Amino acid sequence: MEKVKVTFEEDEIFTDEEYKLVLTVVKRGFESDVIEAAKSVGSNGAILLQAKGISKIQKKFLGFSVDPENTLVLILAKNELTVPTIKAIYSVVDYKSEAHGMVFALPVSLVAGMDCEYEKINVE
Repeated sequence: MEKVKVTFEEDEIFTDEEYKLVLTVVKRGFESDVIEAAKSVGSNGAILLQAKGISKIQKKFLGFSVDPENTLVLILAKNELTVPTIKAIYSVVDYKSEAHGMVFALPVSLVAGMDCEYEKINVE
């Protein structure tokens, strides 16, 4: 496999954040609700990670403690879609619902490998 040389101007890239990573934690089985809500406002593409929650509330099954099973849904959203995406997701999977959803966003400094071209990255 041939290596690709990637160069970029760090000062420019890390001050111009075009994307946010919208993370949603929901009870397993509610992933499609999150994805459909995000799509309804124009965000698309998601990565699902299966996870086990650690909380004060544990269920007992035949005498064994069972941790809640959750899914982490990661969506890379353009800045202008971040707030609408969060609102849409939380409207269908809020913490008081059966999904027990939690949603937040983190800044993304650099994006590569998507369908869009990032002009400040030169690949040789």
